[in-house]
Amino acid sequence: MSDVERVSPRPIVLYVDDDSANRIVFEQSLKSEFEIRTAEDGPSALKIFEQVEVAVLVTDMRMPAMSGEDLLRIVMEKYPRTLRIVVTAYSDIDPILRAINDGLVARYMIKPWNREELVQILHWAVETWTFGRDRAELQKRLLQTERFATIGMFATMFLHDVRAPLGSAMLNHSVLGELQVPRLEQVLGAAGLPPDVREQLDLVLADMRHSHASVALALGMAKDFLEAMSEFGKPSKPSDKPPEADLLSIIRHSVTVCQSLAIKLNAQIDCRMPTTLPHVRITPVALTQILVNLLQNGTQAVAARGLKNGQVSIIARARVDEVELRVHDQGVGMPPEVLSRIGTPFFTTKPEGTGLGLAQCQRLVGTAGGRLQIESELGVGTTVTIILPTAA
Repeated sequence: MSDVERVSPRPIVLYVDDDSANRIVFEQSLKSEFEIRTAEDGPSALKIFEQVEVAVLVTDMRMPAMSGEDLLRIVMEKYPRTLRIVVTAYSDIDPILRAINDGLVARYMIKPWNREELVQILHWAVETWTFGRDRAELQKRLLQTERFATIGMFATMFLHDVRAPLGSAMLNHSVLGELQVPRLEQVLGAAGLPPDVREQLDLVLADMRHSHASVALALGMAKDFLEAMSEFGKPSKPSDKPPEADLLSIIRHSVTVCQSLAIKLNAQIDCRMPTTLPHVRITPVALTQILVNLLQNGTQAVAARGLKNGQVSIIARARVDEVELRVHDQGVGMPPEVLSRIGTPFFTTKPEGTGLGLAQCQRLVGTAGGRLQIESELGVGTTVTIILPTAA
């Protein structure tokens, strides 16, 4: 079919849904404002793509014959200029997130959709598509901005939902440490147990107290993280006191958090640092995010190389008005073409990754007035160096 035959007087919006009632409502509600086409499944939709130029694709996720995700992947490959939108039930949250991370969709809508919201989204999509006909780079930037906004909306929902279980966990943890463990110690002290049995139980209680302290620190960090995320995007409030973090304690906590993953992946985390280090000018939450992210990346890289007991080292040393942190792994390393793109949002070499981890680390280090540098050699490993200013 020629280009002339593919052109429509108005940009075409294609709606794909196996429910005929949904298709009828969509078309009847929007045909006065948009050029609407509908299809009952993925194969039918692809036939329409062969006949006309589609500006916007709006598709359900759960459909017979071909899933919405499969349809989106085909359209992204064969018709990359088409704006892709998902409309689905909230229970489909996992495939939506996967579609966003893979760049399959620009927006999402939850059923039952609101007409006013839907009209606004479709006007945005049609305008973006129109701009993109002659300005491909502008369309690309608009879509990347939209993906950040969509992920932000999901993050807001998750923050709201996680507050209640976190509060319950903190309350029960407090009760365990303040009431139940002391009572257990009292009962054991009055039980008149044989010395060898009492010695074993004392060791168990010591482990419980240590675990309780570690969980308390982790829960506190999670609470601080939620509060920091809740404040993100709001106008910053002036503060007389700059942020400050105890580097030694946060390094120890981050190593503890990542030890279970390291053991599971047959990796070892080696921590080398002096007995004292100055505090650094960054929030404890931000520093924890950075170190946990880097340590997890390192252990996964070691596992990918298949090196048994491969090491991930974290080295800290003080410099004049600065502290240097180096996280080195004996992992697979990266070739130059991959290394040059590391830190770019949504670029990832992991099937389950989002490409946001290192981008977030770079942002947090930069916000603190520090510097982050990555060196890597394929088959040898990767070193991430962070320079942070010391606190006053």
